[in-house]
Amino acid sequence: MFEVRKHWFILATETFWGLAASLAPAVLYAVVSVLPISLNTPGNPIVLFLFFYALWLLGVTTVMTYFWTDYFLDVWIVTNRRIIDVEQKGLFNREIATMQLSKMQDVTTEVNGLLATMVGFGNVHVQTAGNEREFTIYGVKDPDKTREMLEEALLQYGAVSIK
Repeated sequence: MFEVRKHWFILATETFWGLAASLAPAVLYAVVSVLPISLNTPGNPIVLFLFFYALWLLGVTTVMTYFWTDYFLDVWIVTNRRIIDVEQKGLFNREIATMQLSKMQDVTTEVNGLLATMVGFGNVHVQTAGNEREFTIYGVKDPDKTREMLEEALLQYGAVSIK
């Protein structure tokens, strides 16, 4: 019926911090090179800086790949029978859980903070009556609309009604 993914602002925030982290050593080097401090390093200090800067960028790229993978592969797939929660945990670890729509007991949304309210993202929690775990997806675009769509799917295809 539909998919639920994280809001683009979540990835944009992480990307901003990744870009800031990738530029920080270059800015720091520019500031230090202007100061009247001399470092007694063997060889060319620019080549030494470029070597460590390349290592730094490799680390930042690895972290950014982790953030993008987590953003892209976290998804809820809502069918006419169940909710499939695909949660990426790290680069090589994925957890997939399912819940039948008929077992859905309660849907709760939360929007925390001024920025989340202005941009329009929040969290959606789905609770069951049994011992199954709570399904939660964080940073969803328009969580109230997602809640309404889940309630509509339950009323149309589920066996019980939502409180």
